[in-house]
Amino acid sequence: MDILSVSNQKGGVGKTTIDIHLAIRAAEQGKRVLIVDFDEGDVSQVFPEVAETDEKNYIQSSQLFDGSYVGGIPRQVAPNLWLIEADLAILDVDDMPLEAMYGPRDALATFADQFDLCIIDTPPNLQRRMLGALVASDAVVTPFNISRFTLARIPKLLNTIESIREVNPNLRLLGFLPNLVNSRSSNEIEALPGLREMYGDAMFEEAIIYRSCVSTSLAEGKAVWQQARSGAQRAAAAEMKAACDAVFERLYSGFGA
Repeated sequence: MDILSVSNQKGGVGKTTIDIHLAIRAAEQGKRVLIVDFDEGDVSQVFPEVAETDEKNYIQSSQLFDGSYVGGIPRQVAPNLWLIEADLAILDVDDMPLEAMYGPRDALATFADQFDLCIIDTPPNLQRRMLGALVASDAVVTPFNISRFTLARIPKLLNTIESIREVNPNLRLLGFLPNLVNSRSSNEIEALPGLREMYGDAMFEEAIIYRSCVSTSLAEGKAVWQQARSGAQRAAAAEMKAACDAVFERLYSGFGA
């Protein structure tokens, strides 16, 4: 099982959007996908709630840190797609001892034969939850929007990854994925070539333009390409598929090793 974290030390960059679309894209391609919500539940809210009559012992994300996941199971929420959803206790994880960051690595290893891909949604701050995700992961991809506040965090994330490699030397940076790009802003459009020149292969060639139809699709529990009817929806679908496929190409080619 490959483990991929979607991380940025800045909120509002569309991590959840990328998480969900990566998971659905991989599931559609026949992979058994486990998605883990270490943030505050946005990923979990995309999928149907547990039915009142369902009494199975489903794992909650905080349990991956404290070891109480044993005996529980991930919840299947779609064909080829399972979820370990965020619970209230996940917010308390950041107050745990530092050693808690190793919990998810050990817990997810027990599912290695059950799934082909695990995608972890992370919070926008460098505390136990993000550390746990990065320690457990084989690779990380970083969506970002083009603002001076977000761009200022890129060097910080690079430093974080280097620090994590002291305990997880196999962690690979797949790259920075431009997301929520304002097509009406000449500053944002013109910034992309400069960013690619500055960061080289660490900057994806693919970029995702901001379109409201993407969030509308997620609100209905669907990827944007699953209901692409209008021109804007079709354009968003093409961009999102291309971005997901580029992430997977880097993941499975060993990019960033």
